[in-house]
Amino acid sequence: MSKREFLLDQLAVCRNEDSWIQPLSTALKGLSLEDALWKQNEGSHSIGEIAKHLHFYNERWLKRFREKEVSPPVENPITFSAEGFTEMKWQELVQQLDEGLAEWQQEIEAATESKLHEQIPHFPVDALWWGALSNLCTHNTYHIGQIIYIRKAQGSWKSKE
Repeated sequence: MSKREFLLDQLAVCRNEDSWIQPLSTALKGLSLEDALWKQNEGSHSIGEIAKHLHFYNERWLKRFREKEVSPPVENPITFSAEGFTEMKWQELVQQLDEGLAEWQQEIEAATESKLHEQIPHFPVDALWWGALSNLCTHNTYHIGQIIYIRKAQGSWKSKE
């Protein structure tokens, strides 16, 4: 399996393909704004905050992959902000997350294998694209697990079992 095929498989599982984990599309399906903003306690994140964080990093890395300039690093608390969410903004964010992962799939589909083995330009450490993108998928799956855990805690998760 090439690195390209590997990443396409990981992205499909993150976006909308059932596998060992539920994809983001399933994890967010039918979630109301109220449930998206629910927190188990003050020290935890809401699903909305996690979704905003995922969107921020998926888009940031997509820009970088497309060789566009990215803004300087920001503090994680800013990326987790769900301030000012409305039902419409929540639904837009869910759609943007799906569209962003679809764009990633298109980018990797069009990428050459050699691009995936290149060093990431202007990155503070030596890293190859395929490794960083694999980590981006791992980051998504980690947070998908959190989203499902939160939904189970709040009682909004409908198990297929």
